[in-house]
Amino acid sequence: MKKLFIIVTFVLGLALVAMVLTKPEPKEHYDAMIGLAQNVVDQEVTSDNVKKTMAQMGAEKLAELGIEGIDEATLEQLGTDIDLTEVTELGKGLAMNTAGFYLQSHMKVRDYHVVTIGLLNYEGTNLPVTIGIMGKVFVLIDEGHVKRMLRQ
Repeated sequence: MKKLFIIVTFVLGLALVAMVLTKPEPKEHYDAMIGLAQNVVDQEVTSDNVKKTMAQMGAEKLAELGIEGIDEATLEQLGTDIDLTEVTELGKGLAMNTAGFYLQSHMKVRDYHVVTIGLLNYEGTNLPVTIGIMGKVFVLIDEGHVKRMLRQ
């Protein structure tokens, strides 16, 4: 029994030392969140979504100006032949720059010696969004959660 206790203690001690030596750096937490943001931006900022948004905004503006008879569907149909690749890429770049600035100013990484935790200050609350252990960073929120946060 005493031998087993010594072996278990030794193994746990080695695991603890390994965890301390391999905990991820704060930059790895930011990189993981930027990767998540990139996935969301790639899904949301597509040529089709840009065309729909532009058609909706155009229809609203025309209605404000008192021009009747041109609705969102008509404007969207007119825009089917327009190539918005450059606009879409520009939008993605702007969105990623905004996400980077937001993360730099609202995300903190706390070091707990064996584990690091990334916290995102959202609406006055520090939400745990990443956890780093044994050289890996795990993102605790999914793309759907990020989309809901953006739409609020």
